[in-house]
Amino acid sequence: MAQKPQKIIFKGAPMWVVTFADLATLLLTFFVLLLSFSNQDIIKFREMLGSVQGAFGVKVKREGEFQSVLTGNAEEDKKKEEEKKKEKMVRQLKEVGESMKKAIDKSGLQKSSDVVATPKGVRVRVKGESLFASGSYKIKPEARKLLNNLARIIRNSRFQLVVEGHSDNVPVSGGLYKSNWELSGARAAIVTRYLISKKVPKNRLKAAGYADMRPIASNATPEGRAKNRRVEFLVLKF
Repeated sequence: MAQKPQKIIFKGAPMWVVTFADLATLLLTFFVLLLSFSNQDIIKFREMLGSVQGAFGVKVKREGEFQSVLTGNAEEDKKKEEEKKKEKMVRQLKEVGESMKKAIDKSGLQKSSDVVATPKGVRVRVKGESLFASGSYKIKPEARKLLNNLARIIRNSRFQLVVEGHSDNVPVSGGLYKSNWELSGARAAIVTRYLISKKVPKNRLKAAGYADMRPIASNATPEGRAKNRRVEFLVLKF
């Protein structure tokens, strides 16, 4: 007796696989849309996000998580952070400038010194005769009070100090130094050495001599030449 032919039944995948595939497709679509809309207007994206939210049947967080991708908040945050740092630096420089003025007042050198704000930082100008005798490189005893206060201010801050020596255009006659270049450079170096002796870190100090190359007044008059003979202290960001 012949056997009855049997039916061959092909079993398909379980139903949950179909649902999972649909979900995976929706997720893929969502992320493709997310990328394609990343440079579009935020309002349009919110409309698109609402339709995706309806498809998933869940609440999708719209703020914060995707905001930086869509609106460039990362760059904005970076700019704001830089602005905050600049504002903080300006405040600190202002405080240093005020401290410098107080130091000048305490030293009794108000008439021969001043503090000015520059794009680079705070600049303190002190007439040369207040720190040194004419043509000399030795610091006057009465000037040490000012230098001691300046050293304390720089030690307690995070700024760099540049000490600049300047002169008038009258050639040096006699003495140890043969030119204004040598004299202005030596004075800057001597003041810097003194500040180092007062525990100001070496890596936060610089010395420079400019001779008569950077006048702040005319060298045609005695008053102008007196102003040009000076030592300047420039407080910079470290």
